[in-house]
Amino acid sequence: MKKLVTLLLVLFAFAPLQAKIHFTDLPDTLQVDLDTKYAVHWSVAFTPIVSQGSATMELLEPMFNAVRLINESENFQLTANSLLYEQSNCTMEQIVKVGEYLHQTPLPSPYEWFLGLQNDDDTIVFGIKDTTETFLANVAEASIHIEPLYGNIPVVGFRLDNGEPTEITKAFKDFTQRNLFKAIATEINGDFIMAPTLNNVIEGGAIEATSMSVPLINKLFLRDIEPEIEEVVIMDE
Repeated sequence: MKKLVTLLLVLFAFAPLQAKIHFTDLPDTLQVDLDTKYAVHWSVAFTPIVSQGSATMELLEPMFNAVRLINESENFQLTANSLLYEQSNCTMEQIVKVGEYLHQTPLPSPYEWFLGLQNDDDTIVFGIKDTTETFLANVAEASIHIEPLYGNIPVVGFRLDNGEPTEITKAFKDFTQRNLFKAIATEINGDFIMAPTLNNVIEGGAIEATSMSVPLINKLFLRDIEPEIEEVVIMDE
C-alpha cells in the first residue's frame, strides 16, 4: 500500500546576496544583515515641505494646533524654517493624539500631512508637504551598515539607479536643483523616513538615511518576505 506524504517547504524569496555579518551579532531588535545587498521593492517619494515664509494661515493654523498638542510653550520653533516639527521623548499618548489630529484635519489641495517616528520611536516628526512637485522613484536594491561617525547608528543606503548615469539620475539632479535649501519629506512605501534640508545638488543616484528607527528598518527590509509553497510528494511503500 502506498501512502502519499505531502511536505510543505517554505522558501523565502527575499534573501541577502552577500552576507558578511549576521544579525545575531547586532542589537537584538535589528533583524537585517550588515553590509549586505537586499533585493527590495520600494517606491520612494521626495516631496518639498512648505516653507514657513510662504505658508498661508490656512496652513499655519492647523500646523500650530498640531504642535500645541504636545508643546504648550508659546515660543516653540519649527524646523528648517518650514512647516516641519520634531520633538523627542514623546509618550505614546502624545504620538496618538497628534496622529488622530492629523487624520481628522484635512488640508487644501495640493498640501498633505506627513508623520513619522525616528530614533527609538520616541521622536515624532510631522509637517505639511507640497505635492505639486513630488519626485517618485522605484528602488530594487538596498543595504545597511553601522556608521561610527554618526554614533554607531544603522544607516540605510540605496540607489535610484544602477550606478551608471541614467535619465532618473538626471531628473533627480534637476529636482534637487529646483528645491535647493528646502526641507524634503522622504517616504518609502508610504512610510516617512526623514526630512533633510537640501544643501547641495545631488548629482548621483546614491541616498543614505541616517535617522530611521530600527523597527522601521526591519519593516521595510523584511516586508517582502513571502513564503513560496512547493509541494513535495514522498512515495512510501
